[in-house]
Amino acid sequence: MARIRGLTANQIAKRIYNREDNVYDKKVITKQLITSILLMYMDECRKALAEGERIEISKVGSIIPEVKVHEGNFNLPMCNKDGGNPPYTKLKITRNHLLSETMNRNLLKNIESGIYGLDKLPFSRQQMDILKKSGYISAVTEIKNGDDE
Repeated sequence: MARIRGLTANQIAKRIYNREDNVYDKKVITKQLITSILLMYMDECRKALAEGERIEISKVGSIIPEVKVHEGNFNLPMCNKDGGNPPYTKLKITRNHLLSETMNRNLLKNIESGIYGLDKLPFSRQQMDILKKSGYISAVTEIKNGDDE
């Protein structure tokens, strides 16, 4: 499946600029101003995560930094300075309930309409096979999106 690029600050700024609620004195808030504010916001988020702070994004969820030390499971050695497996960091991302429900509702509505996945995130061939085997979608359904595009 082709890799889909994420939204950039410029693309988000364009969306915000074109929103209907951006009516402040005939769009005085320019795309350049919106882009610079977004870049500052993203930079502050990056700095906060690098310091171990949790980021709360309103109406979306949380990004939580975690520190990990390898415990020696699954035939891999424990954390050892000389032998490898140093401590490392991870990000845990959680959605809030409203976003989770909205995404799930959109997914189910799309499946009923014959769109298999979200608009810009289709099911993979493996996921389609699982859904066909479980009877969730018809076994004769052709993949119209996903791996074949």
